[in-house]
Amino acid sequence: MREIKRMSSCPLSDVIEAWNSGFKGYFTDMTMSVDRFLQRMVQEGLSAEDSIVAYMDGVPAGIVLNGFRTVDGKTISYNGGTGVAPEFRRTGIGKQMMESAIEIYKQKEVDTATLEAINENTAAIKLYESLGYEITDRVDFLQQDGSLQPHFEDFELPYEYDFEHTTPEKVSKLSFYQKKSPWQTQWQSVANGEAVIVSHEGKQVGYALYRRSLKPDGNAAVIVLHQLGGDVDFHNPHNLVDSLLYKVLEPKRSCKRLIINLSTETKPQYETVMNRGFSTMISQVCMEKVMKEPIESNAKSIEKV
Repeated sequence: MREIKRMSSCPLSDVIEAWNSGFKGYFTDMTMSVDRFLQRMVQEGLSAEDSIVAYMDGVPAGIVLNGFRTVDGKTISYNGGTGVAPEFRRTGIGKQMMESAIEIYKQKEVDTATLEAINENTAAIKLYESLGYEITDRVDFLQQDGSLQPHFEDFELPYEYDFEHTTPEKVSKLSFYQKKSPWQTQWQSVANGEAVIVSHEGKQVGYALYRRSLKPDGNAAVIVLHQLGGDVDFHNPHNLVDSLLYKVLEPKRSCKRLIINLSTETKPQYETVMNRGFSTMISQVCMEKVMKEPIESNAKSIEKV
């Protein structure tokens, strides 16, 4: 018998089993411990009450994680992971879970549903497209290990830049903050992390959102860059991005550096990063499903009728 339950009503052991078996043999290792899973739920603002676990004859067979945020008065949902255990794949359970998730979105009056899918996962992308999702962007997960200094051999920070270390939430108030960037790159997903705003001649022109894990000696072990942004009218965008990278990523030290879900369409950021020693780990598509048509669109439809 097949059964779909809200995650909050399931034993935690079943939830972890559903996640780890659901992503068994995936394109990248998604295995999580209980602590890591709970940490991710909190860090990314995912909802246990609105996520679902599928059972097949009492066995945890699949999972869909869901989160919700309000952006400019609109409710945005995020699918934080859809997995089906190998023995239950190609049985239709994935589609049934997604249909259940979409019903939850409707109940919560979601305006736009979002998710990401790995490029090579063509079966999942086709499933999402069959449910009304469309590809809106392509993003890369990038990494660099060791010292960045060789890639900044002749670089010096411009004296006319001023850097302010601040909170991620303050960055979200900038007029050029990227509100529609992927869920994990938004300020809420790095709320307890760090942020830098750069100014030029007294005007704020760029920012970075990032998180650091430290070694016992206080030096960085891992630096995760969540978002790079800049004023589109700034006259020297590549130099601006270079300066933010240099300021945030500690190029003279050896550590692991990750940049998550960087859009290949944000040319100053993407091109500059790729010229500074980073390589692509994973490429994904961003997908959206419009749940509620904008009022303007509805008005135009009425006019046509």
